[in-house]
Amino acid sequence: MAAEAPLTFGQLSTWRSIETFSPDRLMEVNVPALWDVSGLTEDAVEGALHALTGRHEALRTTFHTDASGRPFQRVHEEAPFPLARVDLPRLDGTDALRALRDLYATPFPVRGDFGRHATLLRVAGRPAWLAVSMSHMVVDVWAVRALETELRALAGGARLAPAPVPRELALLQHGEKWASRRRGADRYWRKVLDTGLPSNLPPARSGGVDERRVQATLSSHRLAALVAEASRTHKVSPQSLLTALTALALADHLDHDRVTLSVMCANRFDPAWLSLVSTLNQLVPLTLAVDRATPMSAFVKRAHLAALLAYRHGSYDVDSATRLAAEAAADGGTLFRHDCWFNYVTSPASAEGEPAATPAEPGVAPGEPGATPGGPGGAPPLTGDAPVPDAVLEWSPPPRHTGHPFYLRVNSDGARYTELTLRADPDLVPPQAVVRLLRTVVVGVRRLLVDPDTTPGALVRAVAGERLGPDLFPATPDLCPPAGPVVRDLVALPR
Repeated sequence: MAAEAPLTFGQLSTWRSIETFSPDRLMEVNVPALWDVSGLTEDAVEGALHALTGRHEALRTTFHTDASGRPFQRVHEEAPFPLARVDLPRLDGTDALRALRDLYATPFPVRGDFGRHATLLRVAGRPAWLAVSMSHMVVDVWAVRALETELRALAGGARLAPAPVPRELALLQHGEKWASRRRGADRYWRKVLDTGLPSNLPPARSGGVDERRVQATLSSHRLAALVAEASRTHKVSPQSLLTALTALALADHLDHDRVTLSVMCANRFDPAWLSLVSTLNQLVPLTLAVDRATPMSAFVKRAHLAALLAYRHGSYDVDSATRLAAEAAADGGTLFRHDCWFNYVTSPASAEGEPAATPAEPGVAPGEPGATPGGPGGAPPLTGDAPVPDAVLEWSPPPRHTGHPFYLRVNSDGARYTELTLRADPDLVPPQAVVRLLRTVVVGVRRLLVDPDTTPGALVRAVAGERLGPDLFPATPDLCPPAGPVVRDLVALPR
């Protein structure tokens, strides 16, 4: 017999986000992944998928709305997990990615569907990869990685501890035990609405089919080492350090003395819900003041404390926040917009093989179209004989051309590689500014190590050309057009 419950705060946040997508963009909320199942038999893969479905309620859940339009979840006792099969001519990641793209491009109905597809990719009759695409209502990136780990364990006959249940979290979040946390989140939002910026960027010139984005990714193994060293030196997290430098870069670009970033919160801090397979991530606003005369060391420490407070209130009722924002706008303010996103995604390598604890936004995940199967999505190789450049800049077609006009995503394992992917509306953040923003972050990390008493004002002047030698940041080549990936050397960071 099916059981019904309200949505968790993470599910509700995702639901409200999906409501803003037009029908032709619904595939963008899919979370794709390519799992390595080599060495397993087809029976083992099918059996493990069946076991995962029985183990995790999220894989047996459909979503609906009641008579008042309020969404709720319905958990079924059993639910099939159909498995399609495709035979590939050879063990080629390109063919596997093509199959994944086809799967990813299929949207799921928002209501009444289990929101998951899987295709077993075989080579010479043997399983090689399992291509999966799931609705973001069902999983976040952490959950997808956890499911891959569990599938291999279950296929090998492992017995796993009972999994936490989304329904129980939903009832907790809406119940009396969570009342103080809900009030705390509302107070945090009121403070942001009173003292922060409702929006950083002006409205886009046009919408609909005219919307477009440019995207550049800076990949650097050397930058990863510098971020780790600066984080230890200043006793702040790598996430907070890069958040602070992103805010500084934006403030310089916009000529503002503060910015409000929407940071992606994983909401997996409580051990009781760490291993929950569901969607938990939510955007929480973080306002950072940029005093151009304060030492950089003090600036990043203040940013770290502010980020901790934001993450503390990262699990909240998005409908309540929307009401508060509407009240603030009715009092003469401007309606709040999540226009500048920051997302730090931790690689599994940083947790000794465990799945990462920070999910990504809808439609952007390891294994998305253009990424390398089983890899970090474009990170430079770390083994082999080929030399690895200190840093490269790649312009590539963005996975989406609508939505938020500024988005900086960090992929990092905390030690061996770091990727900074910046996607922006070129009418608001032109390609030249994209390069400058990335340079500001890179040079900021370096300055925190060699001259921590330098100021944000001095840093942005340095990025503009003052006191910069070619060994730190050689001249940037002519910008690539945003269509078609071209890899170019960007900067040889000092050793």
